[in-house]
Amino acid sequence: MSHIIAIASGKGGVGKTLLTATLAVALARRNRSVLAVDADMGLRNLDLLFGSQDDVLFDIFDVMKKRCKASEAIIPLEEGIDFLAASQKKTWEKVDPRTFQYTVEKLSSDYDYTLMDCPPGRDKSFKYATALGDRIFFVVEPTWTSLRDTGRVMQFCNKHKNFAYDIIFNNVYKDKPGYLSVDTMIDSLVPETVGGVLPHDEVIHAAAQEGMIADIPPTNPFYAALAGTVKYLETQEEPLREEWESLLPTGEGIFFAPDQSAALFETDKAAAATDTGKHPLSVRRRMRQSLSWRRSRR
Repeated sequence: MSHIIAIASGKGGVGKTLLTATLAVALARRNRSVLAVDADMGLRNLDLLFGSQDDVLFDIFDVMKKRCKASEAIIPLEEGIDFLAASQKKTWEKVDPRTFQYTVEKLSSDYDYTLMDCPPGRDKSFKYATALGDRIFFVVEPTWTSLRDTGRVMQFCNKHKNFAYDIIFNNVYKDKPGYLSVDTMIDSLVPETVGGVLPHDEVIHAAAQEGMIADIPPTNPFYAALAGTVKYLETQEEPLREEWESLLPTGEGIFFAPDQSAALFETDKAAAATDTGKHPLSVRRRMRQSLSWRRSRR
């Protein structure tokens, strides 16, 4: 049976989709099978980070309505990772929550982990999507707005007796003016557990924009910190401070022009090519093959 992780937040733009994509890659590198589900109906973005936007012919709404087989909607991304897109046209107001939950739970039985990129906030769509989760990861950025909204969704969970959630601090610096420290955020939220502390990383940002998140090697600081979250999922041992603190960037010398970010991204891609571990398929090559197939189908 799959372990279902709902990845949520109090507000948008804090890195839920990024965490969903990178955590799927990190788990696959540990030889775990993963189904990544975009549950943000009408506002899907997970396909962009995987570089699979041209591959989406059917989505979860089509599966729910029996317009296609599940195998036609699920997109194999690389060894160990499958992706199921949210509808881009239908919002949660048009989705029957019980059918959604039944569909995801049934499909999850074939995987070790199912990761759901959930809508932000605490309305009905959040409730329907997170109800399936064995655990909820709340993604928090080092800002007071993110902390306040996360505190509200934590209160919502506590009110409904759902205590199976953890905090993931994302986009963290060691000491940059205008960004809260990890200690300040912990003192404010007082979480039972911290499932991970992930550093700000220009390479990851560039890769996400290019839809090539799976091409970054595990030696990258962001993935190195994410390894602590993977360990937490498997052992329930919180990431050690000395492990993630050494990976946090300082506030000095971290501003890059767009061309410099691209150069960093290309450097990590080259490192991935020389790595002896498992490698993903070429995303660009797969996209070209998909486009050719769609043209021939017409």
